[in-house]
Amino acid sequence: MARHSDEIDDPSPLAGARIDVPARIGWLLRTNRVAAGVPLREFAARAGSGDGSHLSPATLSRVETTGRRSGVVVAAYEQALGLPYGHLRAPLDVLCRTFSYAPADAEPFVPEPTLAAFSAACDAVAGEPDGHDWLRFAEYHALSPFGLPETGVRPFVDRLASEVGRATGTAYQLRYEALAKLRCSPYADVVAAAVRRAVDVPGMQRPADLLSAVTERPGPELARWCGELLSDPSWQVARAGCLGIQNMRSVGGLRRTDWYPLVPVFADACDAAAGDPLRAPILSATLACCPPEFRTSVQERLRHPLVAPRRAAAWTRTRRNRHFTHAATLAAGISRASAGETMLARLLFEVLYDFRATHVVTSSFLLAASPFADAVREQLCATALDGPDETTRHGAALAFANLMVPFERADPAPWLAAEDPVVRGAGLTVCGFAGAPLPPALLRTYVVADDELARDALFAAGMSGQPELDEIAADPALPAAVRAGARWWRAEGGRIVR
Repeated sequence: MARHSDEIDDPSPLAGARIDVPARIGWLLRTNRVAAGVPLREFAARAGSGDGSHLSPATLSRVETTGRRSGVVVAAYEQALGLPYGHLRAPLDVLCRTFSYAPADAEPFVPEPTLAAFSAACDAVAGEPDGHDWLRFAEYHALSPFGLPETGVRPFVDRLASEVGRATGTAYQLRYEALAKLRCSPYADVVAAAVRRAVDVPGMQRPADLLSAVTERPGPELARWCGELLSDPSWQVARAGCLGIQNMRSVGGLRRTDWYPLVPVFADACDAAAGDPLRAPILSATLACCPPEFRTSVQERLRHPLVAPRRAAAWTRTRRNRHFTHAATLAAGISRASAGETMLARLLFEVLYDFRATHVVTSSFLLAASPFADAVREQLCATALDGPDETTRHGAALAFANLMVPFERADPAPWLAAEDPVVRGAGLTVCGFAGAPLPPALLRTYVVADDELARDALFAAGMSGQPELDEIAADPALPAAVRAGARWWRAEGGRIVR
């Protein structure tokens, strides 16, 4: 891999307990600036106080090189580069909250502290809000002296929780960040109650983002609830409970004694899921992410062996590791010798091969906010269809659910012609992000094929607002879970792109 003079790398071991968070901060800032073709001196003039004295080229260079975390500086990058409000701050704040050892924000961004601006933010979400409207609303309630009472904010939080899982691209990232920011604010209990209500709705189809957001502020009661979800009748909710447990482990804040009550619950869920391809693999991956003493205690109680988590061929950066070599090859083709190739290879490796959800999700957020987002999407499409092995193809296929990237159009034919059900499911996911409806006969075929294809087919139909969902919801010949899922989509609404 060729080294660029502006290259920033995360040198931490691929399988290490820690990543280099500052390096990832600097990478996202630098690649966006370099892609815009703005030299540091010109950028300082744009981002500074008019004469460039506030943010000098030397200061900006240090920010990029050392990854110094400053919400004020990141906001200046967004403004100077003409990026949408929160485009860089949202993924970086998600990254830093996810890993307990991340640097603190030296200069947090605070919205304009005036009643008029606060009122405008509230008015915006009362209409047809964009993602940046939701982020402003959350920032005012989390970071300013202004805020609605609980009864006033509750319906907005309920609406935001409904929209997160149906949004794409930046619209998704900003909504997720808004919900997570409210969870980490005095309105934490309002968010927790909204998430519980949403997850309890029969046929709930999009629980993962809600569990991820609510677990950004861990606690003993929340840990117990996530443990209960592992045995939920809905495999989708059970898997979301796993993601919540992984997130709490990474975010930190739980005491050792908070983990003890989860041991018998987790072990029972693992035994009940033995041989279940929808539950066993993610339970195994979640256990591998938990504290060592917790893992040992659970394993001692198991009556059935766990399946191994999906893993890369190796966890080295050498040419002997075919999976890292593949990620590096993709990165070289995407970056075309521009700055950012080295870190891009690392992030692609994590998205494709890492079994730790916190690494996959945060790397997906960074990729989606990078100047390489469109090229990454196209390469992952090609890799899902024609990757060198099943592990790679499945990693690419599953990546779309984390990237939440928008598609202007989608041709489902090559995906649905695949013999691999994971690849077919990814094609249905792509159709959903594109808002491309399925032929009615095909939709009916897939909702009775198997549980995962039924979920993905309902996702495609729900995101595109297909009227056939009404028929599916009312058909007594269809499985109850399918009917409930169709009713959920009709009640919640379709794809959100702004």
